Amino acid sequence: MEWLYWLYWLLVISFFVYSFYLLHIPLPHDISDRSKLAIAEFLLRLSNEYLGDLIENVFGPEVRNKVTRFIMSVGFLIPTKPPAGITRKRVRVQGVSCITYQIEQSKNDGLLIFIHGGGWCVGEAKYYDDIMYQLCQRIGCNGLSIDYRLAPEHPFPAGLNDCHAVVLELCNNGLPDLPFNRKKVLISGDSAGGNLAAVVCQRMHREHNDVLLGQILIYPVTHVFNFTSASYQEYWKSYAGTALLNPKHMARWMLLYLGLDATKSNIKKVMNSQHVPLNLLEQKQYSSWLYHLNDRKQEKTVDSVLAEQFRKLGTNPDVSPMFGDTDGLPPALVLTAGYDVLKDEGIQYADKLKQSGVRTEWCHYPRAFHGLFNMPNSNDRVEMMQAVVDFAKGLL
Repeated sequence: MEWLYWLYWLLVISFFVYSFYLLHIPLPHDISDRSKLAIAEFLLRLSNEYLGDLIENVFGPEVRNKVTRFIMSVGFLIPTKPPAGITRKRVRVQGVSCITYQIEQSKNDGLLIFIHGGGWCVGEAKYYDDIMYQLCQRIGCNGLSIDYRLAPEHPFPAGLNDCHAVVLELCNNGLPDLPFNRKKVLISGDSAGGNLAAVVCQRMHREHNDVLLGQILIYPVTHVFNFTSASYQEYWKSYAGTALLNPKHMARWMLLYLGLDATKSNIKKVMNSQHVPLNLLEQKQYSSWLYHLNDRKQEKTVDSVLAEQFRKLGTNPDVSPMFGDTDGLPPALVLTAGYDVLKDEGIQYADKLKQSGVRTEWCHYPRAFHGLFNMPNSNDRVEMMQAVVDFAKGLL
């Protein structure tokens, strides 16, 4: 009955092909690494989007977040071994778990600190091992990556306090067994990690502790009121429904990070910008980049309770560095991606830094998507990493 065996596999393959056809969402024709991304996006959508929505409907957003963490961890079950010449070590700094990367033949005595992304709610430092190996080798300095506490178990400001404590300790007292010049410390991060890096810079400046040599912000979150911006609208126009970073994820993670109820209702309200206090729009310094509809109709749709919560939390520069004082901050490199809901706010922050007199380099990659910095064998990623290396070398 060999024909039954082949018929079985033909039916299985046909099922998956037909499912792919029904569920396929075309990606923009010029997006970076389109063929590889199409497969990765489809698999991620099946697991994290469709299954995630089901789990959230039954068990709530906190359980869904744990499932997202598990799905992310599957891709890192096999750890990346350190290349020859680099020693990787797990350490604790001020009680916070960190990973150090020490190179045998350093070209300079600087230190690169990295803060991982993941919406403040998912991700681990070890997921960035390969990136840290490459950056430390090419820059020629030692590195350290921070495993800060994650929301919703540890909402704001827990993760930020962890990062701040680690950076402060390194700059003030150094670290045993990891040699570096405490006057040559760079801070960097991607996405939510870019947000935390930017906030730590502002915090230390407010404390008159201007010891950081530079900041590297890779498609950072810079405020929490951006949901009607052009970059968010581009998502709905060009790649809506895909597993790339989307408004629903951002709304959920922001609520969880801030310790607010991430109910379906609140997520929808944030996505529709019903969390934006109207009185912010009356202030000229904010109205130019809040992208909100300032009319009488909009006033009726604003959720007053949610808007008041976001007024207190979201305008805090420790949450939204766009609301902070950027005068006197260290030199900055800001990278933005074309296919990214965070594109506009990254550009806004780069402009704010420049207007404050901060030496700022802004590099934009029109074909890149959010998360590309973690995509191996990508030409655009090579260019992004080269920009980081060049900026760091220029300071060190």
